[in-house]
Amino acid sequence: MKTSDVKVGIVENDENFRQQILKALESIPEIGGVFYWDSAESYLSDEKGRTLDILFLDIMLSNMNGVELAGKISAKDPEISKIMLSNMNSDELIYESLRNGAIGYILKSELKDIADVIDTVLKGGAIITPTIAFRVLNSFKQKDISGEFKLTPKEKQILDEMVKGKTIGRVAEFLGVSKYTVQHHVKNIYKKLNVHNRAELVRKASDIGLLP
Repeated sequence: MKTSDVKVGIVENDENFRQQILKALESIPEIGGVFYWDSAESYLSDEKGRTLDILFLDIMLSNMNGVELAGKISAKDPEISKIMLSNMNSDELIYESLRNGAIGYILKSELKDIADVIDTVLKGGAIITPTIAFRVLNSFKQKDISGEFKLTPKEKQILDEMVKGKTIGRVAEFLGVSKYTVQHHVKNIYKKLNVHNRAELVRKASDIGLLP
């Protein structure tokens, strides 16, 4: 593909920010076409959207959000490179976006040089701004720490129910086992995590990344 053949689009419902991005994209002489939509629905109903090489997606769209739209595009047109734009650095949104096929997640406040973003994507790279990169690395670090405690699948299941506020009896009823079985597992969980009560358990589990 010649660089001048590259078609770039943006789905963004904030008109001021959209105009800012469009102006930046249109100033890049190597781009052959720039398109925009103000909603997921308008994008999906427009066949021009299927001709794109790169698509910037705002996450907080009306009705269908950008993360869901990214998943639909991945299923229908997986060759389109999708880059999420957001004001939120939520771990959940980051990972859901990546699972739905996005190759980048950029905080709007950190989008400085869109020409560099385009160049990186065309060369096969991914785009993550510094703040997001820090959160991703920190999340991996937490997951590595959680692995040190080696809870069994049953212990993890019981932990998940306990942090929801369920009593030993309710957990036993939910899992279809005796209270004594649950108590045995809880004793092991407390020992492995080195905690002595439920408040300490919830705090420790959160700190080491054991909670969903």
